[in-house]
Amino acid sequence: MAAESPAGRRPGRPRSLAREQAILTSAGRLLLAEGMAAFTIERVAADAGVSRVTIYKWWPSKGALALDGFLHVVQDEIAYPDTGDLRADLIAQVTSLVRLFRDTAAARVLTGLLAEAQRDPAVAREFRGRWLQPRRSLAAAIVQRGQQQGIIRHDVDVAAVIDQIYGPVYYRLFAGHEPLVDELATTVVDNVLAGIRAL
Repeated sequence: MAAESPAGRRPGRPRSLAREQAILTSAGRLLLAEGMAAFTIERVAADAGVSRVTIYKWWPSKGALALDGFLHVVQDEIAYPDTGDLRADLIAQVTSLVRLFRDTAAARVLTGLLAEAQRDPAVAREFRGRWLQPRRSLAAAIVQRGQQQGIIRHDVDVAAVIDQIYGPVYYRLFAGHEPLVDELATTVVDNVLAGIRAL
């Protein structure tokens, strides 16, 4: 997956790719290690070996930098497989998301970012545009491929299917009423596919 441009980077500012990568890596590492509450631009600057001024040139807020750092360090872990096997690809991707939330500090970071989004409309917009929508689009492509292959009915609401597949993961993450286990991916995908398969 190609690297995404930092959220809110101000146009026209020259930048060093090496410094940018160092900042993003430091931001992501600090987030996953300690969460949003301990995350500051000063700490990222010190860890990355750059000045605070450099960071403020490219990111308008702590939330914008946190989002970029988070995406930078997790994007490879939740990449969508493309083996041509609809069921296997969906189960593999949902399993990756479950493990990210269960086995790393990503769940705590995501909760912190959502809290930051309530205070910062720009972070909310970037979160939807750069975390939710790209992943929904990739999931939609898998479902639509299933329709083209005649596996999934053509009359299904693709957006609703995506909500049905991924909703339980986020519900368990935020409500905490049931554990995030690997088996959840297979159960959810099989339940949803059972209802939308072409006859």
